[in-house]
Amino acid sequence: MHRHPDWEARLAAYLEPLHARPFAWGSHDCCIFSAGAVAAMTGVDPMPEFRGRYTTAIGAARALKRFGAGTLEDTLARKFDAVAPALAQRGDVIMSAGLLGICWGGYLIAVGSEAGREGLIRIDRARWEAPRAWRVPY
Repeated sequence: MHRHPDWEARLAAYLEPLHARPFAWGSHDCCIFSAGAVAAMTGVDPMPEFRGRYTTAIGAARALKRFGAGTLEDTLARKFDAVAPALAQRGDVIMSAGLLGICWGGYLIAVGSEAGREGLIRIDRARWEAPRAWRVPY
């Protein structure tokens, strides 16, 4: 799995229609969103085993135990190489306070809500809590 030469345009095109799409377990949650971003950049879905397998938080936890490594963090560690969060680059996968998303320069882009609006949110790098990062290879 490697990023396409035009990965930035592909990632931007993936993000655009999702700006106002609300969170939904199994179809537009942090795992599915991040996997979709990686697929847009590389053409390879890193989490196909999770698609269509859950619709609730409990179902997501069960899917991680059944199809993954038990936790989302451990599952990602099996699929990607870890990188120091301070070295995360645009397009890398980031986890902050359990929320998974994509690095967009100085921000984490993730599915969530802020100021009463649901959809994609930006979390400033300075506000990342206990961050973890994984490189999406070039």
